[in-house]
Amino acid sequence: MKRIIGSTMALILGAVISLSALAQAFPTKSVRLIVPFPPGGPNDVFARITAAEMTKSVGQQIIVENRPGAGTTIAGEFVSKAPPDGYTLLFTDLSTHTITASLYTKLQYHPLRDFAPVAAVNSSPLLLVAHPSVGVKSVRELVALAKRNPGVTFGNSGIGTVTHMTAEKFRMRAGIQVTPVSYKGGATPVIALLSGEIAMVMATVPASLPYVRQGKLVALGLAAQRRSLSLPDIPTIGETVKDVEGAVFCGVLAPAGTPQNVIERLNAEFAKASDTPQAREIFEANAAEAIKMSPAALKQELERDVKTWAEVVKATGVTID
Repeated sequence: MKRIIGSTMALILGAVISLSALAQAFPTKSVRLIVPFPPGGPNDVFARITAAEMTKSVGQQIIVENRPGAGTTIAGEFVSKAPPDGYTLLFTDLSTHTITASLYTKLQYHPLRDFAPVAAVNSSPLLLVAHPSVGVKSVRELVALAKRNPGVTFGNSGIGTVTHMTAEKFRMRAGIQVTPVSYKGGATPVIALLSGEIAMVMATVPASLPYVRQGKLVALGLAAQRRSLSLPDIPTIGETVKDVEGAVFCGVLAPAGTPQNVIERLNAEFAKASDTPQAREIFEANAAEAIKMSPAALKQELERDVKTWAEVVKATGVTID
């Protein structure tokens, strides 16, 4: 009996030591960060600076790979079916990721059950911008115009993305009728706006702010609770239309079943990378706030977001088959 007990304890101790060694050794090869948006958008920009800083820290290449399309679901499905070993990760807008849970009726994966939360990276509020030819300089003026002329064109970065659903939330809260126009990627609708193809966009800050500063676009309001410290002159939408918030909430997910010790190592490395001067400079330039969150806390945040966006999806009636 003593021999059996001794053998069992040795096996358990060996397993614990092996797991510890695995965590310390990870990663032993390059890690792929799958980005569900085209190059140039905020998700891609934040992924690349984080990957560059993390590569320095872990001694292995952190490779960014863009797989855009279908409201982030192409990349989501790819990562959900990848080996759960920590070497294939989804660097995504977690707001859009949680929206898909209630928006898609035939989703090939579950946004919560099929993923293991790894790390939050940052959050950047969306910015409502208009073409100068529209002739408005505030949210109040835009709402008045839309009520006089129902059907004003309103661009977004793709059906089901946080830019789309935040625009829907704004439309609903403001009591206006608009014509939604969907594009692929955060920068694409801004390019269409610059040409006068559409009237306004619920845009990402990185894609739109440079043109605001050049006077080519008009910033109307941030979809945030409070004004940004880096953009103090831009009011929030909520100062005119209450309860309109939306942000690119960047974070990292792994396939479900990824060992917890690997997730903890990744969480620590992403936090370290996001805290470097180089990363913070990029974040601040794009009105993004770095966020540190444990995997458990991130899981709770995602669960709350699924419920919150489900209410918006239900209220607006938007669905995708």
